[in-house]
Amino acid sequence: MKPDRDLTTTVPSLELPVNSEEVPAANAHTWKVLRKWNRGFFRFRWQAFLPGKNFSERRFSITEAALLLMVAYITSRGFGVVRQSIFNAMFGAGPEANAYYAASRLPDTLFNLIAGGALTHAFIPTFVSYEKEHGKAEAWRLTSLLFNVLFVLLTVLVLLGEIFAPAFVNNLLVPGYPASEQALTTTLTRILLLQPLILGLSTIATAVLTSKHQFVLPALSIAFYNIALILGLVVSVYIPGIGIYGPTIGVLVASIFQGAIQVPGLLKEGAHYSFIWDLKHQGLRDIMRLLGPNALAIGLVYISFIVDTAVTSYLPDQASLAALHNAQMLVALLLSLLAQALSQAILPQMSLQAASRRFVRLRQTVIKVIVGSLVLSIPATIFLCLIGRPLIRILFQHGAFTSHVSDLTFMALLGFCVLLPGQIVDELLVRGFYALKDARTPLFTNALSLGLHCGMIFLGLTVLTGQNAILAIPFATCGAATLEAILLGWLLFARLRREIKQDASMIRLYRRRKAQALATSEALSN
Repeated sequence: MKPDRDLTTTVPSLELPVNSEEVPAANAHTWKVLRKWNRGFFRFRWQAFLPGKNFSERRFSITEAALLLMVAYITSRGFGVVRQSIFNAMFGAGPEANAYYAASRLPDTLFNLIAGGALTHAFIPTFVSYEKEHGKAEAWRLTSLLFNVLFVLLTVLVLLGEIFAPAFVNNLLVPGYPASEQALTTTLTRILLLQPLILGLSTIATAVLTSKHQFVLPALSIAFYNIALILGLVVSVYIPGIGIYGPTIGVLVASIFQGAIQVPGLLKEGAHYSFIWDLKHQGLRDIMRLLGPNALAIGLVYISFIVDTAVTSYLPDQASLAALHNAQMLVALLLSLLAQALSQAILPQMSLQAASRRFVRLRQTVIKVIVGSLVLSIPATIFLCLIGRPLIRILFQHGAFTSHVSDLTFMALLGFCVLLPGQIVDELLVRGFYALKDARTPLFTNALSLGLHCGMIFLGLTVLTGQNAILAIPFATCGAATLEAILLGWLLFARLRREIKQDASMIRLYRRRKAQALATSEALSN
C-alpha cells in the first residue's frame, strides 16, 4: 500500500491544522487532499480478496489487512473451539487438564519475552526505517543477523528452562497442587519448552511480511495453527495410551507448520539467508534497544499470568484453572479481532508515519483506531455476556466437562467482560509508542499495572469467598489493564502534541505560507 507515501512527495500541505492558533485555516485544496488520503489509507476493495495470480504477495490497506486478519483469527478460534471441545470432553477439569494448562505458562513466557510480541514490536519499526535508509540488501543482512542471534539466545534459554523446570513448577507455578500433578506439569513443561525455539524463529518471517503489508501467509499461519493441535487430540482418541501427551506433541507440530507456511512469501520477497555474526551492528543495536524494554514489559504481563496460576492452585475448587482457561479462550476471540488483528495491521503504517515524522497523520490514525475499537468492542462485550452461558454449554459441556465446570466458566467470563473494552484499548495504545520507537513508557506502565494486578487479586480474595473467589483474577486482569489504558492514552497524546511542532508536513506548510505572505507583501508594496 503506497498512497500515503506517494502523497507526501507530491502534496506538501497535506496535514490538517492542529488548531486555529497554530496554523491559519486550511484551504479547500488541503481538505480535498486529506479526504483523498483517508480513502486510500482506509480504503476497502472487495476485489483484493479474490483469488488470483500473486495473491499471497498482494499489499492491503489497513482496513483490508485488519479484515483479513480478523477472518484468520475467527477461523483459528473456530478451530480452537473445536480443539477445546474435544479436549474438554477427554480431560475435563481433571489433573491432566490442569497440568497441561499450567505447563504452557513457562514456554509462553519465554516465547513472548524474547520472540513474540516483543520482537515484532522492536523489529518492524527498525526494519521499515533501515530498509528505507540502507536498501533491501542491508535489510536482509540485518534479518539474517537477527535470526542467528535469536537462535542462539533461545537455545540457551530453553536449556536453562529444562534444567530449572522442576524448581520453577514446584515452588512458583503450582505450589498448591499435589506432588503427582506437579511431576506431570514438570514433564509437560519440558516438552513444551521446545515451542519457543521453533515458534520464535517463525516470528521473524511474520514480522518481515507484516512490515511489507503482506498479510495473507501470516493470516493462513494463524488460521491453520489449531489444525495440528486437533490432530494431536485425534491421535490421543485413537491411541488412548498417549493421553495428555497427544495434544502436547501437537503444539510442537503446529509451531513447525506455522513457520513453514510463511517461507514461500519470504522467498518471493527476495529474502536470502547469510551467516553473519556482528553484535556491534547498528541495526541489531537498534532492535535490541527496543527489544529490551519490550521484553521486560511483556515479561511483567506474563509474571501476572504466573501469579494467577499460583493463586488459582490454592483456590478450593479444583476446576478453577480449567474454568479460567476456557473463559479466557472466549474472551481472547474479541481480543484477537479488535486488538491483535487491528494492531498487527496498523503497526507498519504507524511506524512509517513516525519514521517520516508525519505526526499529525499518526495522531489521526490513533484516534480513528481507538474510536473504532470502542464502537465495536462495547456491544460485542455485552453480546458475549448475554450468550455466554448457553454458548459454554453448547461448546464445552460434553464428556468430562460437567455442568459445574460450565457454571464456573461462565462466572469467570462475566468477570473478564466487565472491563474488556479497556483491555482492548490498552493493547492498541501500546502500539503507538512502539511506532515511535519508545519502549520505555509501556515498560513503566506495565510495571504499574503488575502492581495493581497483584493488589487487586489479594483485595478480591479478601472480599470474595467460596466459589466466587475465582472472580478476583478476571477483575484484577481487566481492571489493571483499563487503568493502564487511561494512563497510556494521556501520555501518548501529550507526546504527539509536542511532536507535531516537528512534523515534516507542518514545517513545509509553514514555509509555504510564509513565502506566500512575503510574496503578497512585496506585491502590495510595489
